[in-house]
Amino acid sequence: MRAIILAYKVIAALTFAFLTFFDGYVYTAWNWIIAVPVNGFLASIWPIYWGMLRWVF
Repeated sequence: MRAIILAYKVIAALTFAFLTFFDGYVYTAWNWIIAVPVNGFLASIWPIYWGMLRWVF
């Protein structure tokens, strides 16, 4: 069970890093306030993001 939770958290952290630094989003001084929390939320629901949302947007 711990391995599953650890794997979930590791993939969430990798998803957050991908969304924040490698997705091609252009950041300004103001949109960090919105984009980073949104990236954190999407990283926390990474199975839904990678399963459906990534391909829709």
